[in-house]
Order: sequence, then structure tokens, then C-alpha cells
Amino acid sequence: MSVLPYRGTVAELGDQVMLISVSGELDLHSEPEVRSCLASTDGYGARAVVLDLSGVSFLDSTICGLIVGEAKRRRRSGGELVLVGNGSHPTRVLRLAGVDRVVRLFPTLHDALQTLVVEEAPR
Repeated sequence: MSVLPYRGTVAELGDQVMLISVSGELDLHSEPEVRSCLASTDGYGARAVVLDLSGVSFLDSTICGLIVGEAKRRRRSGGELVLVGNGSHPTRVLRLAGVDRVVRLFPTLHDALQTLVVEEAPR
């Protein structure tokens, strides 16, 4: 079985939402790259950042801690970090670690965007 390398992509979805799609294994070794992807969204002024974990094959406690810290940091500045899991292995890890009690976890990207862009859009 081969190890999937980490890959992250950042996209701007309008002026209110940023999307970070990651894939591969998220662990201690990929943590600096994940942190860098998250930080790269700071200059855009989006109120929400969606971290899509649908393509992640493995996630460890280092990344759980990073996610919780990032969610708290964004909340302090009036923003939000939300997660998409698609019922994957990382989704189970996030739930077991209690991350879903701190960060909203959506089952699909469509659900996250529907909530953030349509239902909660500033009026």
C-alpha cells in the first residue's frame, strides 16, 4: 500500500468564503503545509474558511489540535473555520477527538456552502 502525499488547494468562493481542499495523509509531517494553507487565506477578508477533508486518507491528533487552534483563532477575529468530511475515516477521528464539538462538521461540501453562502449570508 502506498502512502498518498499531502496536497492542498486554496480557492476563493466569492468575497465571503474561502475553500481549502486537502488530500493525502495529514500528520505531524504535513502539519506545516496545512498550517500554511490555512494562513494563506488570511489576507482575503473572508468570514468563513471551509476545510474540505474529503480526500484525506489519514488524520492524526496533531492535525486535530491544529484545527481546534485555527477555529478558535478565527472565531476571535469574527470569522469561522468549518470542516467537510464526507463520512471518511478522518470524520470518525474528528468525532472521537471531540473536534466536532468545537468546529462545525458538514457531511458534504454542498451542505457547507448551502449553509454558509445561502442561509447565513450577510444581508
